[in-house]
Amino acid sequence: MELHQLQCFLAVVEEGGFNRATTRLHITQPALSYQIKRLEEELGVSLFHRRPRGISPTEAGRVLLQNAQEVIESVRRARRAVEIRSKGVAGEIRIGTVESVGIYFLPDVLKRIKEKYPMSRPTVMYRQSGEVMDALLSNQVDLAVIANPRLDRRFNYETIVEERISLVCSKTHPFFGRATVKPSELRGLQFISLTPETPTGQLIRDHLAKLGVSVDVVVTTPSVGTVRKMVEVGLGVAFLPDMVTSEDLSCGGTPLNQLARVDVRPPLTRRVMLVTWKKIQCSPVIQAFLDDLRLHGVHWKGCVEPSSRR
Repeated sequence: MELHQLQCFLAVVEEGGFNRATTRLHITQPALSYQIKRLEEELGVSLFHRRPRGISPTEAGRVLLQNAQEVIESVRRARRAVEIRSKGVAGEIRIGTVESVGIYFLPDVLKRIKEKYPMSRPTVMYRQSGEVMDALLSNQVDLAVIANPRLDRRFNYETIVEERISLVCSKTHPFFGRATVKPSELRGLQFISLTPETPTGQLIRDHLAKLGVSVDVVVTTPSVGTVRKMVEVGLGVAFLPDMVTSEDLSCGGTPLNQLARVDVRPPLTRRVMLVTWKKIQCSPVIQAFLDDLRLHGVHWKGCVEPSSRR
């Protein structure tokens, strides 16, 4: 079965007969009849009822019609996609990430990509870090941008940002306005905690253990957005990645909204990393995204510069 035969078949059905179909296809009637006959012989069925007043599809013809329309549309989409790609950077970018990175870091990168390459199609999948790695292994995503990922020899790992995980409090908390606090001052405080199933949550738990500090955990959640909101309403303090509060503080350290960071020594950090396959070459649109992601990481400050608030 050839594509040209399906096009001939569709033309006959849609035009209601052979005469008008020949005009549409710019071929002679004998040539059209030959193509239909070949198609019927190959399928072993009659595709049309031929009557004095015209033709109509048989039951087999109606089944073929539905499938032929889908095939022709798929071919058209494929041709359009190839044409678009030949004229510039276009295509899908499937990104696997975690909430903190996807909400508080990636949007600026995605905005820039869409401005530069309107035919790019980014999709972002949110999962826990381990699930993102599983999605990369099963080809559900093209790349991963996550913090402290598990290691796998099949992947390349590249640090995009190394950021602080800072103690955060609300305006109503006694720590608000203080530059630093001693680890011993955290003892017994009400804490909002990320679950230890998340890499960042485990980092925080290990850090508190090294500090020798026991805190009163009042809420536990895997969501950095939920932790942020609970701190904001005054339910407790929390350690949060700086990107989560990057819009809340000026680069001079002045609180701009309801939250403030308080320095606790020694500092706690995490690495936000790009994870890609070692032996798979990136498409042009994915390479463009990676270039912008790296550039954003170089210039990212985790705070609001005065010029951006004018």
